[in-house]
Amino acid sequence: MLGASLFTSLPPLWLMLTAAALAIAGLFSGSLRLPALALLACCWALCCFYFRIQDQLDPALANQVLTVRGHVSSIPSHRADSVRFRLTTDPGSRAGGLPETLLVSWYRDWPELRVGQYWQLELRVKPPWGGVNFQGSDKERWLFAKGIGGLGTVREGRMIAPASGSRYRVNALRERVLQSIAQRVSDERSRGVIQALATADRSGLASPDMALLAATGTSHLLAISGLHIGLAATGGMWLSRLLFLFLPLSRMGGGTYLIMVAGGLLYALCYAALAGFEIPTLRSVLMLSVALSAVVLYRAIHPARALVSSLAVILLINPFAPLGAGMWFSFVAVAALLWVFLPRTGNLKWWQTLLMAQTGVILLLFPVGAAWFNTFSPSGFAANLLAIPWVSILVVPLVLAGLLALPLSGALAGLLWSIAGWASSVLFEVLEWISGLQGQLPGLAPPGMLQVVLALVGAAILLLPRGVPVRWLGCFLVAPLLFPSGQRVPPGVVSMEVLDVGQGTAVLVSSGAHSLLYDSGPGDGKDIDLVRGVIVPALAREGPDAPVQVIISHGDLDHAGGLQSLLTLYPEAEYRANLGHGGIFLESCHTPQRWNWPGVAFRTLHPSAHLPYLANDSSCVISVEGAGGRLLLSGDISEVVENRLVTAGVEPHTLLLVPHHGSRSSSSQAFIGQLNPEAAVATASLGNRFGFPRPEIRARYETHGVQFWSTGDCGALRIVLERDGSLHAGSARRLRNRIWRWPAGRNCP
Repeated sequence: MLGASLFTSLPPLWLMLTAAALAIAGLFSGSLRLPALALLACCWALCCFYFRIQDQLDPALANQVLTVRGHVSSIPSHRADSVRFRLTTDPGSRAGGLPETLLVSWYRDWPELRVGQYWQLELRVKPPWGGVNFQGSDKERWLFAKGIGGLGTVREGRMIAPASGSRYRVNALRERVLQSIAQRVSDERSRGVIQALATADRSGLASPDMALLAATGTSHLLAISGLHIGLAATGGMWLSRLLFLFLPLSRMGGGTYLIMVAGGLLYALCYAALAGFEIPTLRSVLMLSVALSAVVLYRAIHPARALVSSLAVILLINPFAPLGAGMWFSFVAVAALLWVFLPRTGNLKWWQTLLMAQTGVILLLFPVGAAWFNTFSPSGFAANLLAIPWVSILVVPLVLAGLLALPLSGALAGLLWSIAGWASSVLFEVLEWISGLQGQLPGLAPPGMLQVVLALVGAAILLLPRGVPVRWLGCFLVAPLLFPSGQRVPPGVVSMEVLDVGQGTAVLVSSGAHSLLYDSGPGDGKDIDLVRGVIVPALAREGPDAPVQVIISHGDLDHAGGLQSLLTLYPEAEYRANLGHGGIFLESCHTPQRWNWPGVAFRTLHPSAHLPYLANDSSCVISVEGAGGRLLLSGDISEVVENRLVTAGVEPHTLLLVPHHGSRSSSSQAFIGQLNPEAAVATASLGNRFGFPRPEIRARYETHGVQFWSTGDCGALRIVLERDGSLHAGSARRLRNRIWRWPAGRNCP
């Protein structure tokens, strides 16, 4: 099943069914049983992938406005400018090509939404498309794993019926618990923590708090998993024992023990249901069930067998689990604990146990974190030594007690949650101090699969018992994760990586040990942007000193929306920005600025220093000249500025960043003819509502014999201008092709 996620395309359904039939036949042969079982599992996963793909929105309906009826099936997630929720569509709506589940965003004047409400909505819909880069987050994988078959934006809506029925009872209960916490915990930070620990809903946590947890390696403390489920089971068992004091159960003998175990398991199951049965939660419940069953039946069971059994069950009921980070972090963490403690005998002091457990988990999760998030927390070891006991002893028990008290007394529940909130606030203050000592979270170059596997082996070797010789050799397998990827181009050779940031621009230009970031991608200018998810992983490939320079072409939020995050993350870089407004004082980008790297010359062609701010037409236009040719970064200039550049005698350029995303207002015939590029790249999201790049603009370039690529069609594009003037290009949609990936455009490199 794990191998199914590595396929780049799906085999025909008849072939999968035939292979499954052969695998079933092989189960009756002793020598073929294991390979047949593996083949059957792979076929099961691939068939599930096949039917999920069939439930995606028909691309012919992209950007159409449709009337859709359905139920709100998830807890609405509120943002500053919108509310987002899942809509389970009616069977009648699906007859027109709609999927079962849509992820819907409501941007203006949204009403009070509740789980289970029945709505009729006018939606502008599109398939589950997302940005695709060579590294970093993968929205299309996330949408596929969650079973979301399409995206929708509300234009109008009318509620047909209020929340009712039992189909969404669990999510409705979770929503009521969230509302109860919101009513009884006034502090925003504390409220977000309590809601996350009670229902696994992190939407109430502010972005700075999420960043703090990531920086200190403590995000897992708010993911309901083994620690929390174990505490819930323990609390349930003690609660069941208290019943013995009030009920005539003293003569039941062994039955009292069974009741205690059942009470613990029942409370753990209820808590897991409140957490939405996420993968770490489900893994914990399954392992707990196996362990308690073995205790009740007086059977010995190896802990590793419980782990493998729970993995098999999870993959059977959810073959999409390997597409999410939660499964890998959860199972590797437990495997680390088993690897550390099972080979060792003898009594350990409590502090020795804590140190060994933390060392094992940190080491084995290091390669996993590098693979999924391209980073690690140097302060994670120390932070977790403090945070894990604090959360285990104070915060989680109070949250669980509040959940138990809520049906009896809302005031008592609120008191318990308030104390838990105070304890979490104290913890956050300590984490802020630790994070301040650490500084910025270091980035790692995205590792390959083989590198991750070797690093896991190296970490396991380091964790072997003390008597095993040459354990230190494991360092040579782990250490390469800390080094840059070694993919830097030589001085004089210019590499341009046009990142896929949706409807916006972010371009990384590099040569030798130097790198320049042109524009920051879209964002709100404050907390919401794509810097950490897209730009930081790309810069991590260039080494710890990247970027040397950051240039913001102009102040529109699709180009400058992530500037504040960049200033926070990379304060040592040299910044130039044409913003046209106050708030951030930075040197402007204007003619006749020039600078050089070894073998590469930069020259600003527009605007002049004394021009007023003209929005798009104040975009900073930069010519980059390497040993093999030139590339032009053009921002959002219009034909007016293009004509000015043509009149000034702009030189031919080998590579062009297409002005203004390929709109009709730019890319004039004279401009293209004067530049005479070999290739041009437009930045635009797939299926954007503006229709960028416009078909007539694409045709105009192709008429001039220019290779025309778009980030919407191709994902991120990496183009290298060699010393001999040749271009080598690759696109993320082709190089990171997977089953769930929307295919690359016909001409993508």
